[in-house]
Amino acid sequence: MKIIIDTNLCYACKTCQLVCSFHHTKAFWPERSSIIVSRNPQDGTIKWRMSTTCDRCINEKEPLCVKYCIYGALQVVKEVKEHD
Repeated sequence: MKIIIDTNLCYACKTCQLVCSFHHTKAFWPERSSIIVSRNPQDGTIKWRMSTTCDRCINEKEPLCVKYCIYGALQVVKEVKEHD
C-alpha cells in the first residue's frame, strides 16, 4: 500500500500532519508526525513529505491522513510488483 498526494487538491491545512501525530503519540504534536506539509509563501507551492516512520496506521481500517483529508488530496493505491 502506498499513500499518494494530489498537490492540486491540497491546501496545506495540515490536518494529515495532526492526525498522524495523534496516531503516534495520542496527542496533537506536529513535530512527531510522519508527515511534513509546507507552503511556499512566495509562489504558493505545496511540499508534502512522508518519513520512514509512517506505519500506514497499521491498526486502522485506512490511514488516518487519508481518512481525514477534507479536500480529497490523499489516496491509497496498492503497489503492483512487476514480474521479471
